[in-house]
Amino acid sequence: MNTRTVAFETAEVLQNLQQSKKDLYLFVCSGNTCRSPMAAALFNHYYGNDSRTAVSAGLYADASPISPNAAHALELAGITPPDHISQPVDTNILEKAVQVIGVTAAHTDSLIWTYPQFASKITKMSTDISDPYGGNLSVYQACLEKMKEALFDMFGPAKTV
Repeated sequence: MNTRTVAFETAEVLQNLQQSKKDLYLFVCSGNTCRSPMAAALFNHYYGNDSRTAVSAGLYADASPISPNAAHALELAGITPPDHISQPVDTNILEKAVQVIGVTAAHTDSLIWTYPQFASKITKMSTDISDPYGGNLSVYQACLEKMKEALFDMFGPAKTV
């Protein structure tokens, strides 16, 4: 899949969100293949509803699929992995988001530095989430658990699923 296809898919997602009037939460990591897609999937599983949804993007995304271990960790947690191709952060998606969440303080700082006009909606996870890239499945599962705890810290008790 090329960058043009990813841009088209991003535009389609944003158009669907505008039509549904859902609040958009954007999770951002480096490559958008591990942490941010897992965070968006967790958010949608526990907090997504008729009025809000989450998507993800990366500072250095290159149209790669979700990491197999990230998808497997989600499946083992009872969460359907997203049909996901990494996408870069851009002003279009930042404009639509009600909250932009960097998975580490460094991601958050980079977002604020690059997009100062959106600083008021950019925040970080309650704890930095280490990159599991290249790790085995147990590393991804530990990352997912830490991310889940951080989301519960940020958004309160999760809905019962």
